[in-house]
Amino acid sequence: MDVLWYALVGLLLAGYLALESVDFGVGMLVPFAGTESGRARLRRSIVPLFLANEVWLVAFGGLLFGALPVAEGELLHALRLPFLAVLAAWFVRDGALWFRAAHEGARWRRTWDAVLAAASLVLAVGWGTVLGMLVRGLSTSSDGDAVAAMADLTHPFTLLCGALAVTGSLRQGSLHAARSLPEGSSLRVELGRLTRVLTPILLVLPLLVIATGAVVTDAPVAVGTVAALAAAGVYASDRVQATGRTGAALLLGAAPLMALPSMVGAANGTTVLATRSGEGGLELSRAIADSASLTLLTVTVLPALVLVALGQVWFWRVFTHRRG
Repeated sequence: MDVLWYALVGLLLAGYLALESVDFGVGMLVPFAGTESGRARLRRSIVPLFLANEVWLVAFGGLLFGALPVAEGELLHALRLPFLAVLAAWFVRDGALWFRAAHEGARWRRTWDAVLAAASLVLAVGWGTVLGMLVRGLSTSSDGDAVAAMADLTHPFTLLCGALAVTGSLRQGSLHAARSLPEGSSLRVELGRLTRVLTPILLVLPLLVIATGAVVTDAPVAVGTVAALAAAGVYASDRVQATGRTGAALLLGAAPLMALPSMVGAANGTTVLATRSGEGGLELSRAIADSASLTLLTVTVLPALVLVALGQVWFWRVFTHRRG
C-alpha cells in the first residue's frame, strides 16, 4: 500500500508536467512571434489553462505533505536552491501573463513577453534538472545529509534531463499553439516547421539519456526502458500529427515530460531520496505517513482527485477549441 501512495504522488507530478509543458513551451515561444497580434494569440492560447494546470502541482504538494511528510521536508532541505529558483520562476511567469495586458505600451508588452519566456525556460530547465539529479542520486554533505551540490546540477545526465524537458515543452507548445490558430496562417506554418525540427531532437535525447543512464544509475535497464518509451511516444505523436489529430499528438507528445518523474522511481525503487554514497538517503518505509493518516487520505483525497481529473478533461475540451 505504501508503494501505491508513492506512485500516486509521482503520477500527480507527471500529470502536472504533462499539462504545464504546453504552458512552458508557449511561454518560451511568445517573444519570437513576428507581430504583436501573433504574440497576443500565443499568450491567449494558455491564459485559460495555466491556472487549471497548476491545480495538479497543488495536489502533488498536498499529497506529498500528507502521505510522505518526512520526504517533503527532506526534499526541500536537499534541493532548497533549485526549488527556490523554480518557485520564483513560477511566480514571475504567472505575473508576466497578467501584467502584460495591464498597459497598452509596446515596450511594456515586449518586456513582459521577455520575462514570460525567461521564466518559462527556468521552469522547464528547473524541473528537468531537479528530476535528473534525483534519478542519479544527490551528494552527501559533511553532516551526512543529502544535498544538491554544484557537481550534481552540472552533471551531463542532469543537463540532458533539463534539455529533454525544454525540448519536449517547446514541441508541446508549438503543437498546442498551432492548434488554436486559423488554418493557413503564417504563424501556424512557422510553428509547424518548428515542430518538425524539434521532433528528431526529441528522438535523440532519450537515446542519450539511455546511454548516460547506463553509466550513472544502478538500474540502467529500468531507466532505459522509461526513456525508450518517451522516444516511442514522440514518434507516435509525430505519426498521429501527420494525420491531423492534434489532440492525440499532444497527449502522446507529453511522454518525455512524464518520463522524468517516472525515471526517479525506476532508478531508485522505494528509495524516496537517493544519494550516491548511500548515506543521508531516505527510504519509503521511513517517509510514509502513519496508517491513520493514510486511511483519512483514502476517504478524502482519492475521490477529490477523481473529480479534479474529470474537471481537467472538461476544461481542456472547452478551452482548446480552435480560435479564428
